Amino acid sequence: MSRRAHMPVRALLLLSLVAVAGCDNLSTGPSLTNVVLSSLGKEATTDQRDPALCCCRATGTVTNGNSVPVYLTFTFTAVDVKGLAIQKVGYFVPDLAPGQATRIDVPGFGVPCVSIDHFVPELKVRAVTEPPL
Repeated sequence: MSRRAHMPVRALLLLSLVAVAGCDNLSTGPSLTNVVLSSLGKEATTDQRDPALCCCRATGTVTNGNSVPVYLTFTFTAVDVKGLAIQKVGYFVPDLAPGQATRIDVPGFGVPCVSIDHFVPELKVRAVTEPPL
C-alpha cells in the first residue's frame, strides 16, 4: 500500500485524538448525591385499610437537596421478616426542583402489608437537561 493511501487513515486518527483530548477540559457539573428519602411506611390499598388483605403500598417523602432539578427513579424491594425479597416495584419522580420535597406513594405490592417487614430502596438520580436525554 502506498504512503498516499495511508493519509486518510492518519488524518482520521489525528482528528479522533484531538476530539478526545478536547473532552478532558469539560466540567463534570453539580453533584447529584443530596437526595433524602424519609423512613418508609406501609399502607394497605384496600378501602378497609386492613393490613391482612391484599395489597400494600410504600409511603414516605423524598427531598431534593441538590442545586439542580432532578429525575428520580426508584426500585423498592419488599422484604419479609426472614430477610427474603418478596417483590420489586419501580417508581418515578419527575422534575423535583432544588429544595423541593414531595410525598411518594408506591402502589403495586401484591401481598398484604403484614407479609412485608420493610422496604429496601434503590435510587438512580439524573439531572434535568434541556432537551431531555
